[in-house]
Amino acid sequence: MRRVAQQQFACLAVFLVATAFPPPVRAQLHTPDVSAEEADLRRVLATPAMREAMRFMEREQAHPDDVVQEWLGICNAYGPEGDEIYRSRHIYKLFRIYGLEDVHIDEEWNVIGVRPGTGSGPKLVLNAHHDVVNLWPKDQPIEAFVADGRVWCPGASDDIVGVVQMLEVLRALNQARVQTAGDIWFATFTGEEKGSRGASMFVTENYPINLDWRRGDILVQFHGPGGEGITSGSDPIYNQSTLRLFTPFERNDPALPGGVDRRWLPHTVDALAKVIVRVREEVWDRRTAEVSFRALGQTTRPAVLYLNMAKITGIPIMNAPASEASVTFDLRSKDGSRVEQAHGDIMRIAGEVCAEFPKTIPCSYRYQVTSRSGLPEGIHGFDKANNRAARFAVAAANLLYGQHGVRGTVDPEQGCGDCIAAYMAGMPAMSLRGQILDHGGGRVERGSGAQVGTLESAHGRRRTTGHNVTQSGEIVSIWSAAKQALVFAVGYVGLAP
Repeated sequence: MRRVAQQQFACLAVFLVATAFPPPVRAQLHTPDVSAEEADLRRVLATPAMREAMRFMEREQAHPDDVVQEWLGICNAYGPEGDEIYRSRHIYKLFRIYGLEDVHIDEEWNVIGVRPGTGSGPKLVLNAHHDVVNLWPKDQPIEAFVADGRVWCPGASDDIVGVVQMLEVLRALNQARVQTAGDIWFATFTGEEKGSRGASMFVTENYPINLDWRRGDILVQFHGPGGEGITSGSDPIYNQSTLRLFTPFERNDPALPGGVDRRWLPHTVDALAKVIVRVREEVWDRRTAEVSFRALGQTTRPAVLYLNMAKITGIPIMNAPASEASVTFDLRSKDGSRVEQAHGDIMRIAGEVCAEFPKTIPCSYRYQVTSRSGLPEGIHGFDKANNRAARFAVAAANLLYGQHGVRGTVDPEQGCGDCIAAYMAGMPAMSLRGQILDHGGGRVERGSGAQVGTLESAHGRRRTTGHNVTQSGEIVSIWSAAKQALVFAVGYVGLAP
């Protein structure tokens, strides 16, 4: 009776989920009219100071030794998530060297400095996160190196390259003595790899006293190549859930046929294995997302689900099959209905797997959503698809790379890793987007920025992104986002009269 009742409950739950939430929708990439912003940026680029700033970046591309050394230095000052003090102090030193004011390290080891304007424009916070996944203690040396046109170290492309891009903008502004109307803040955040505690602390401490989006202030994050526009979404929906399976029979239960040893019959681990395989194949949208997005010509983005099976556990056993086992899921999507649909699918699969067991072996499950977070509705009054900062970022991409076929867009669904924390604390945040590789001297190509799981033909070094000791970042990936940010930043906060 208990097994039947629980399966009936699972069917009812799936029915409620299916009827309460509509099918996932596809979000459009926006191409706003930025003709007025492009005209403003042309005037900015025609000034002697900005011409010198752009020439400085071209010189840096031709001779990137200083930039690469800075990248290596940040790598070697290891900053694992939750223990970023060495890297925070290293970046603090760089901020002081480059003349920022009010430089400080806050309680979460964020590093913040200000390049003051004249006070007559909005404030812009350029930021990147400087933590990496905790692969080993911060005291163990990293010894980053350069090979194949890449910098190799944990976190090289996620997101030390963003810190380097941000510093490159600062160096160009200083070299050309660009005086802006609004303040430009430079900040590196901690904890992005686990909950974005640094971004949350930064916004909590500064909004709405020092920074307020209603006055035009905005956060923009570097995270690798750019040159094609901006993402303005908050990556909103995060759920965690646990599925527990039960086959509670003793080894010599009298209900079993005489003389049968239950160790050789199906049990909980068998059921959980089947559930895991089916969930991975039927619920996670990885392949569908990749194919659909390419087929759509990158004009729409499917409302897809990311699913990670983070932890598998069972009860302690000795010479007997487990009667209970569980798996914890990490579910993420930009559409709340897609997450709820996934919850229903997981329960359906668990019920179907249990129904395959012999009648003499009761199988049941319990499914619990343990945490929910996100801000799917965004910030009331802030238009993620069409706002002044996004239009200026798109205009900068068009001016720099329009002749190479770029049509700048705003993606109001995709966002940076720290965007959700900033949004939930009340402050919009954006990220430069695109895969433009700017080689300097007008030579531009589209590229991946970093390729996953491929081998260098000449040296056999495995190039990876993600959180891996072999992670590396292309040196050429620095400048598309850095140039776009430089033009956008000065145009957005304004040149001092």
